[in-house]
Amino acid sequence: MSADPFVRFQCTAFLDGREWTARMSLRRAVWDEATEEWRAEYMDTCRDRYGAWLRRTAGIELTDEQTADVTVRMVTDDPEAGTDPPRLATVTLHGGPLDGETVAVDPADPEPGIGIIAAGCAYPGGRSWYEPDPAGRWTWRRDIPWAAM
Repeated sequence: MSADPFVRFQCTAFLDGREWTARMSLRRAVWDEATEEWRAEYMDTCRDRYGAWLRRTAGIELTDEQTADVTVRMVTDDPEAGTDPPRLATVTLHGGPLDGETVAVDPADPEPGIGIIAAGCAYPGGRSWYEPDPAGRWTWRRDIPWAAM
């Protein structure tokens, strides 16, 4: 039997206690001939494609930072390969330009808060900043210009 003509990848995150996994593949010949830089860029596109899949599948929007934290690994026969995926929770945003939207956040983050690109942000290219209030409700605090980030 010949070798598998594809290299397979798995992207995983945990949202509200549920594992969300998507798998992708690429022709092995392309992977084998690629530079390390190209391979790293390909892994980043896997994260972006996973974010789009998650948006379609679960209606959950990941921030750029959360997308960068998604676990992407090559699928092998070794079930222990790779690292544990991040455990995320879905929250509803209140106030500001993203009022009513849901996003995934890391409940274990010691300094919770997220800056999200929003069409209604007061600063083009800036971020709308949300963080939990004392009751745990994720509330808009301010818009941040790109230069202040």
